[in-house]
Parts: sequence; C-alpha cells; structure tokens
Amino acid sequence: MQKKTPLAIIEQNISYYNDIANEYNGMVDKSSDIAVRQKVAGIFSNIARDATVLDFGGGTGLDLIWLTDTNKVFFCEPSNAMREIAIASSKNLINQNVIFLDEFATDFRQWNKQLPFTEKVEAVLANFAVINCIPTIELLFRNLALLIKPEGNIIALVLSKTLNKKFASHLRQILRSLIFKKPISINIQHQNHQQTVYIYSIKQIIKASKKYFNFCSSEALVNSGFILIHLKRK
Repeated sequence: MQKKTPLAIIEQNISYYNDIANEYNGMVDKSSDIAVRQKVAGIFSNIARDATVLDFGGGTGLDLIWLTDTNKVFFCEPSNAMREIAIASSKNLINQNVIFLDEFATDFRQWNKQLPFTEKVEAVLANFAVINCIPTIELLFRNLALLIKPEGNIIALVLSKTLNKKFASHLRQILRSLIFKKPISINIQHQNHQQTVYIYSIKQIIKASKKYFNFCSSEALVNSGFILIHLKRK
C-alpha cells in the first residue's frame, strides 16, 4: 500500500470532520470533556484577557463562548462544515468579537507565503488534540510563530503517549515509534469515516517548536487522555 503524503492526510482529516460535523457536539458532550474544557478555559483566560487571540482548529466554536468574553478572536477551522456550525452558533454570542478565516486562510502551510491576517496575536488556543491531527508539526510551529507576538503564548491539549488500553491494538506502531523515535500514528474510525492522528511525545513537541518557542510546562490531566502544554514565543 502506498504511503499517504502529509497533504493527503491533512485532506483526509478535514474530510473526516466535514463528515462528522453535525454529530461532533454530541460526541464531546461528556462530563469529562466538559471538565477538561473548563480547565483549559481557566488557564487560557489567566494569560489572555483583553487580547487578540487565535482559536486554531476551533471546530464548531465551542470555546467561543468564553474566548470572546474579553478577547478579539481570529477563528481558524479548515473543515467547512464545522466552521459553518461555528458561524451559525456565534450569532447567539453576547460579545461577537470574532473574525472567521475563510477556507484558503485556514491552511497554515501557506502562511509563510500569505499571512491569514495582519495583526499579531498575544495567544493561541489549540484545544482537544488539534495538533495531533497534523503530520508536519515543525512546519506548524514555524508558521504559527509568524502570527504571534514575542512572549506570546500557545496553550494546547495534546493526546497522551501513555501506553494504555486505547493503544493496545496498535503494538506495531508503538514498537516502530520506540525504535525510530517517530510519533505513533493511529487511524481512528467512526462509522464510515476515518482520520489519522499522531501521538507526539513532549520531547518531540519541544524539538519541533524549539527554534521559535520556549517550552514552559506540561500537565497530564487525570483520567482524560490529554496533556496540557504551554509554549511561549521567543
């Protein structure tokens, strides 16, 4: 079987989220996910208030309720179907301080050629494993750096690399990761839809981002499968 290119994987993952867009909010409406989202909101709000921020991979806009409370928000979501739900939901926001990037502007791979907006942001939110959907995180961090002010922050949730039951059926990928020091790649199936996710270690994230960002902290969120990371722009 021919190996998929990074572009093909990104396009596949966007298609996956287009297909599940109408189901997505119900899929993340568990008490554990709500608690994690509240945790992220509290930490992000402590570092970015009355600021200009980027919601990177904002999905259906579930974080806009609190993000727009005090901030101006650039909303970046490459899935058209997810973005349309976010746009529709934003009409109910008390503070509609949000600018939705169009389809071309959401492609982070092109930001070094054409910036999606001219302002520099003070903080970036990448919630619920957005980074894990991207096979080329070195390029991601390079181009995110173009948008962030010096000393600006990235707050992100990434999937934990703990070898738990969830990954037990992916022993071959795990062994390959350990031998070649590559991220574990896992195909996730939902009905007839598939996406590929990459389980990056903290060391891999530090290495991929270190030219542009200082790694501040990481915190494993208990019983969630997520790690909360904080990076600061050099």
